[in-house]
Amino acid sequence: MTSRRQVLFAVPALAATAFSASAFAQSGYPQRLVKIVVGNAPGGNDDTISRIIADKLTKEFGQTVIIENRAGGSTSIAGATVAAARPDGYTLMCLIGTGIVQTVLRDNPPYKLNSFAPIVGIGGFPLALAVSATTTPKITNLQELTAVARSANGISYASGGVGTMAHLSTVRFLKAIGGKGVHVSYRNNPEGLNAMVGGFTQMMFGSAQEVAALRGADKLRVLAVTSEHRLPNLADVPTMRELGFPEINPTLWYGYVAPAGTPAAIVSKLADAITRAVRDPSFRSRYTPLSFVEDIKTGEALTSFINAEAARWKEVIIENKIRVT
Repeated sequence: MTSRRQVLFAVPALAATAFSASAFAQSGYPQRLVKIVVGNAPGGNDDTISRIIADKLTKEFGQTVIIENRAGGSTSIAGATVAAARPDGYTLMCLIGTGIVQTVLRDNPPYKLNSFAPIVGIGGFPLALAVSATTTPKITNLQELTAVARSANGISYASGGVGTMAHLSTVRFLKAIGGKGVHVSYRNNPEGLNAMVGGFTQMMFGSAQEVAALRGADKLRVLAVTSEHRLPNLADVPTMRELGFPEINPTLWYGYVAPAGTPAAIVSKLADAITRAVRDPSFRSRYTPLSFVEDIKTGEALTSFINAEAARWKEVIIENKIRVT
C-alpha cells in the first residue's frame, strides 16, 4: 500500500527512474545551462537568495545557472512550469511556503506535491507581527491589538495575497485571540507593508527582515516575532511563545525542488552544492544579521517537513473556508 507521505510528496530515490546512476556518472552533469524558476518578481527574498545560490553553483559547476522569474498565481505559475519540465536536472524551482499551500488551497491546482523531487530546504525568515504607527486607535502592544480585533469592526490586515504566510498566519492568530479582521490583499508582501506604513491597514505578519527595515515611530511598530528565540535585528521584540502563543510560529521557508523523476544522483549533487552555497561565509554574513535561520533538510527529513506544512495549513484553510478556484 502506498503511504500518505508518498502520495503527497514522492521521495526522489523512489521517483528517479528516468535515468540510471551510471548514465548520470557518464554524462557529467551539468553539461549546459541550468535554470532556477522563481515564482515572484525580481527583488524579493526568494529571488535574491536564489541569485546568490545560482552564482555559486555557476562557479562550482562551470556551467551557467540562471534565474527565471515566473510571477503570478501565488507562485502556482512557476510550480506548473517546473512540474511540466523534463526531469533532467536542468529546470529547478525555489519552492516557498506559499507554493506548498497552493496544493491544498485551490480546487484544481496546476501541480501537486508529488509533481516534484525535493532537493534541499535551506531555512528562512521568521515572521514579525507589525502594526501601523499612523492608524487609529493607536496600537502599541498585544493587549491593545486584541481589543481592536475584538471590537465591532475588527481589525484590517494586509498580506501579499490569498494563501500567503501573511494571510494564513493572521487568520490563525485572530482565531487564537478571539478577534476578527478584514483582509486586504496586495500583489506581494512589500506592497502590503508599504500600505500599512501609509495607514491603509492596521496590521500584518511580514518577514522579520522586511519589517525590521521599516520599523520606526512614524512607520511600523513590531509587537512580536514567530521565531523560537529573539532575533539579533529585533532583540527587544518578544517572541510569540513569550507572549503565550507558541503555536503561532510560521516561517518564510525556502527550498529547492526538481520535476518528479529527476535522477537521484543529480538531486544529491544539487543538494550538496546548494548546501555549500548557503553555508558559505559570504551568504551567512549577508543573511544571518537579517534574521535568516539556516535549517538544512534533505531526503526524508525534507519530505516530512513539506508534508507537515501542507497538513498544517490545510487545517487552517478548511476551518476558515478559504478557497481559490
